[in-house]
Parts: sequence; structure tokens; C-alpha cells
Amino acid sequence: MRSFKFLILVFLVVFVSGCASLNRKEAQTGYVKVFTKEPIRPCKVAILPFKNEIENDENAGEKVATILYSGFVSTGVDVVLPGEVRKLMIGRHFFTYQNIPDTLLLFLRNNMSVGLVVTGRVIEYKPYGGGSRYPEIRVWIEGISTKTGRRVFTAYITRRGDDYRKILEFGVVKSIAELTFRGTDELIKKLQEAGIKCIKE
Repeated sequence: MRSFKFLILVFLVVFVSGCASLNRKEAQTGYVKVFTKEPIRPCKVAILPFKNEIENDENAGEKVATILYSGFVSTGVDVVLPGEVRKLMIGRHFFTYQNIPDTLLLFLRNNMSVGLVVTGRVIEYKPYGGGSRYPEIRVWIEGISTKTGRRVFTAYITRRGDDYRKILEFGVVKSIAELTFRGTDELIKKLQEAGIKCIKE
């Protein structure tokens, strides 16, 4: 009987300490700052390849942009195919580390009916393992109106796999791809709540 009570006591201590650690480390998704207050409706979006600021994965920028593309498509927004964006950039000698020229915005608007261009940079992209206990991402994103050339929103996503922990290791995300999917999905939901699907024509 004593051993049974002891086991219950140990479980309660572990459970309470686990909950306490969760309260100390509150999940942070970063911020979404919206600049436009105009009425909006769904339109076409072009997602440029993201600038990669890390060394451990030279394709991290492209991976994050592709996942964001999938997130927009799943909400029913018309998005330019990544291959078309890439061909356009190569044909016009435009690279992701440059500021977006007005001529490119004008071309996207007039020739492809794009209302919103999304771009950004990958600051952190750590997969599970290899010295990292949990996967981790930090991504900065901005949306630019092709009509005005002005920034419509900025967003900062920062996520770790243990942000989704429920108790002990249950709920922890160990896939960097899944973590990126979750982070970008949260971003898109915040943009929808703020009314951003695209810019009013």
C-alpha cells in the first residue's frame, strides 16, 4: 500500500513540475503587424524564394517559401506556381537578396494579375538531432502591394519543437518540416483574422 501511494506521489510531482516548466516557457510565435486598413478580397499572390541566412542548409529559404505556398493554396488563395516565379526572376536577372524593383512589381501586376508579393528571410533553421534537441525555426516575412509598392504586413515566426509539448515529450514536434508547416499555418490564420488575403484592386 505504501509503495502504491509513493508511486502516485512521484507521478504528481512529475506532472506538477512538468506543468510548471510549461508555464515558465510560454510558446511564442512572434508578431504579425498589419499596415493596411483597406477593404480586401482574395486575389493572386506571388511568393518569392526567401533569402537564406544560415549555413547548415543552403535550401532552407526555398523550403520555407514552398511550405508557405502550400499554406496559402490550402486557404483557397490563387498563388503563382513557384516554377513560374523562378523563371521570371531568372529572366529579369532578379535575385532574392535584392530589394524588389518597381518594374518587377508592375510586371507581376499587369501580366500575371498579382496583387500581393510575399518575401522574407530564414534566420534560423535547425533540424532535430545534430546537436539540437528540438527543431527550431526563425523566419521574417513581409507582404508588398504590387499596386502601391508599399509594405502591407510584416511577420516574425519563431518556433521550437517543444512549444507544442503537452506533458513530458508528448506533443513535441521533431520534424523541421512539420514545425515550419505549423508556424506558417499560424501566420496565415493571423493574417486572415487581420483581414489580409490580398490587396483591394
